[in-house]
Amino acid sequence: MGVLSYKSEEPKNREAINITFDVPDDMNIHEFKIMCVRMASSMGYHNNSITKAFGELDYETPSDIDFKEFLHSLNVTTGSLTI
Repeated sequence: MGVLSYKSEEPKNREAINITFDVPDDMNIHEFKIMCVRMASSMGYHNNSITKAFGELDYETPSDIDFKEFLHSLNVTTGSLTI
């Protein structure tokens, strides 16, 4: 099992300090891209910034579609800068 993780070393950070995903060793590049998109989302990046950086997800599983719909349903502004 592999690990995809983010750790903030900013002492005044009021958001997530550690984010870790356990990922399968045999994931393909499309699945890795989806995990990167999920990581960016959990780090607080705005959906528009994520879409601009990663583009549309060409390879979506049913759970990915559900997750995307969930993010759109939140419609919450996180204060992240958009590109």
